[in-house]
Amino acid sequence: MAVKQRVELGILDETVRVGEHIAYFWEDEKEFVRGVNFLAVGLRGNDHGVIFGHEDANEKVLETLRGQGIAVDDLLASGRLTVLGGASAGDKMLATIGACFQKAVDGGCDLIRLLGNIGWGHPDWPGQEDILAFEAKVTGAAKAFPCVVLCMYDVDSLPGRVMVHGAFETHPLTFCRNVLRENPYFVDVDEFKKGMPAATL
Repeated sequence: MAVKQRVELGILDETVRVGEHIAYFWEDEKEFVRGVNFLAVGLRGNDHGVIFGHEDANEKVLETLRGQGIAVDDLLASGRLTVLGGASAGDKMLATIGACFQKAVDGGCDLIRLLGNIGWGHPDWPGQEDILAFEAKVTGAAKAFPCVVLCMYDVDSLPGRVMVHGAFETHPLTFCRNVLRENPYFVDVDEFKKGMPAATL
C-alpha cells in the first residue's frame, strides 16, 4: 500500500491507519455494542465488513448490527458483509480470511473491516498455542490489504495467558477504558515465535 491513510474507527472519535490490528477489551454489554460500531460505521458507508468468530459471538454481532439499523440480510445477500467461522488450524483460518479479503479487493472494495471474536477453547477451533500463533501472524497479513482488524477480548471470561500473549503481545494497538493507545507490550512475529512451541509455527 503506497499511502497509509487514516480512517474512522467508529469508536468514540478515534481514527487509525489502514493496515492496523487492534485489541479491543470489553467488560459489559455497552462496551460490546460500542465495539460492533466499528463494523456499523463502515457498513453505513461503502466498506466491506467481515465478522469472524465462534458461532455465538457471530450471532450476537449480527443481532447488534440489526439493532443499530444495519440491513444485515441485504448486505449478506449483496456480498458486502461476510461471516466466517473457525477452522481446525490457524493457518487454514488465515488462508480463508486472506481469500475473503482478496475477493473483496477484486470486487473494487476500498476498505475492509474485520471484527473478530476468536473461539478460545471452543470445539472445532485450534488449540490455544495455534491460535496464539495465528494472532501473531495477523498483524503482518493485515498490512497486505486495505483493511483494519479489530479483535474483541472479553475481559471477564478469557484467561490471563490469553490476555498477555494473545492480546497484548500480538496487537500493535489496544483500546481499553475509552483510550486507544500504541501497545508497548507488542512484539513482532519473529520474536513472538521464539517463545512458541515449534509444532504451532
